[in-house]
Amino acid sequence: MLKICTVYFKGFYTPDYVSKLYRSLKRNSTIPFEFICLSDTNDIEADVILPYNHHSDIKKHWHKLKFFSPQFGGQKPGDDIIIMDIDQVITNNVDDLIGFPVKENELISYGVWWNDDTKNAKEKELKNKNILPLNGGFYKFKSGSVKSIWEDFSLNPNYWQLHYYNTGVVHHKYYGEQNYVNWKLEQHNIKLTLTPKEWLGRHTDNTMDNVELNKIYSKKFNTDYMILDDVNEKIKVVHFTGVGKTIHNYKENFIKEHWYE
Repeated sequence: MLKICTVYFKGFYTPDYVSKLYRSLKRNSTIPFEFICLSDTNDIEADVILPYNHHSDIKKHWHKLKFFSPQFGGQKPGDDIIIMDIDQVITNNVDDLIGFPVKENELISYGVWWNDDTKNAKEKELKNKNILPLNGGFYKFKSGSVKSIWEDFSLNPNYWQLHYYNTGVVHHKYYGEQNYVNWKLEQHNIKLTLTPKEWLGRHTDNTMDNVELNKIYSKKFNTDYMILDDVNEKIKVVHFTGVGKTIHNYKENFIKEHWYE
């Protein structure tokens, strides 16, 4: 069984973000899956809704680490588990993405291309201090095979949720979840495998940044621009970057085409 898991809580986003992700995954795949959402409301569309506890020591999106536990979400031995964030737009068929083969003691994550190129050596050195090889918007693994990520975190969630903020690695309180996951992969010798980079698009609220991203994508993958009126056919998912950036505030045609249905 393939289980696609996500987390929703009242804040930046609205319940329809979950429903839109669920519907778009169904529209753009032929692989059967069970969609599970850990949520503080039942006003969402999902196959299974699990209760989000606001009184827990675990805060915000850190709740998604619970899905690394084989005892959570009705997991069974041999299940493939995907954890996805809801701030994404599915733009093309995702069979190759959600069906990406994964082995025991392995984590699959998005391949990211926009940090590859830098203007000079000094800039590259500075960026590499904060650049991670994985992307927290997508994790895939075999149920139970990377349970140490959850088990270590559950021993002291208050410490880890603020560790990367307190040490200046991230600049927003309760951020750093993907930093933690990346460190645990290294600590426990868990293999990290990245999906093809051309599958992932990026969109920001800065027009000039988007123009530059289009140029980089076109040059890097020897193809058309990333996003014009519609999305390049190579791209399966568009990630909306930036703290608190909400998809519904954007007016681009590709969002109306792929997200509002």
